[in-house]
Amino acid sequence: MANELTIFEPQSVGTIAQVAPQAYKENTISHDRCIQFGKELLKRVETEGMSDSLDQEIAVFIDRAKKTLKKMNGKRSAVTQIFDTIRSAYTGLENEVDPAKKGTVPAQLQEVRNKYAAKKREEREAELRQRQQEQARLTAISKYTTDVEEDYTRQYNALVTGTINRLMELDKSLTLDNYAIVADGVKNTSDALPQEWFNNLRPQVLLPSALSPDEARSIAADVKQKMYQRLTEQYTFEVSATRDDILDRLPSKRKELERMAKANAEEAERIRKAMEERERKEAEQREKERAEREAKEKAAAELAAQKQEMDSLFGEAQLTEMAYQPKTQVKKRINVLNAEGFMPIVGMWWSHYGCTLSVAELEKEFKKQLTFCNKLANDKANPILIQSEHVEYVDDVKAK
Repeated sequence: MANELTIFEPQSVGTIAQVAPQAYKENTISHDRCIQFGKELLKRVETEGMSDSLDQEIAVFIDRAKKTLKKMNGKRSAVTQIFDTIRSAYTGLENEVDPAKKGTVPAQLQEVRNKYAAKKREEREAELRQRQQEQARLTAISKYTTDVEEDYTRQYNALVTGTINRLMELDKSLTLDNYAIVADGVKNTSDALPQEWFNNLRPQVLLPSALSPDEARSIAADVKQKMYQRLTEQYTFEVSATRDDILDRLPSKRKELERMAKANAEEAERIRKAMEERERKEAEQREKERAEREAKEKAAAELAAQKQEMDSLFGEAQLTEMAYQPKTQVKKRINVLNAEGFMPIVGMWWSHYGCTLSVAELEKEFKKQLTFCNKLANDKANPILIQSEHVEYVDDVKAK
């Protein structure tokens, strides 16, 4: 209030009303006379050309122009100082409520909010990282479980296929001479899942980086144990079905072999072809059944993989559900660690923007640097000049 009374008191208003018009009138007269006299000197320079006497007259004029300027400044200062005071009073009030001005109450509160927002953001990012790591671990466990189950199934399919192929080879090798041997070989083929094979069963898939070796071994062991009964029953069913089918056909195949032995060459060839055609059809049927079974297993594995992916996406969506966060605007800001850090900054500025500017524009940008280099060049005791094909020094002559 004291400041308000000072700048708007009658004395100040009276000073403006009394002094300002007269000061402006006198300064206008001084201005016009100075400009007019200076134009006359310029005209003489154009018509007469420079001479020693004219140079001296111009020097006197410039000195008087300086004195005129000082006098004009003195006349208006009483008025302009009041205006400056009024302007300062207004801007002072405005600055104190400006959040962009450092040290003001709003700016202090903004700084408090900035620090709080930074703290909340750091906490949120830490929590998000933790939850992402946990989600990644859960996803890795799910995927590794599926991969191990698929790999065990693949190894099992190779085992049962090998056993069935050996039975089929025995069946194809049947002759009248080795009938007893083949029959015993087929009959003695066990339909029990080989315990040694199961004990040595190990996953042949990549170990996820999100899991430790101990965790991976534990998962593989659990999957193996859960699959044991299914693999055992499936192996018994598939091997026994093939084995029993071959044993059922052995007597009829023996009779056909005996017929072939007694028949002439043409009849023997017909019987042989009929046997081969029947075996081919049976093999095709078995292959069809095997392909259908593997297709079902593959479809089930793909369904499990899709479910795993959906669970993973759902888990990622849940990561965004967090507590209140202040509305923030995050921007990168360079923090120069030492003086050498400014060189790459200048380099980036130059390569992306500075190189596009004209020499005049660059002179404005580097005004301080140019002033410093000019000061070094004009050092009386030890002048230092830049040695470069892109830089030249010219004499800047001023009359005194």
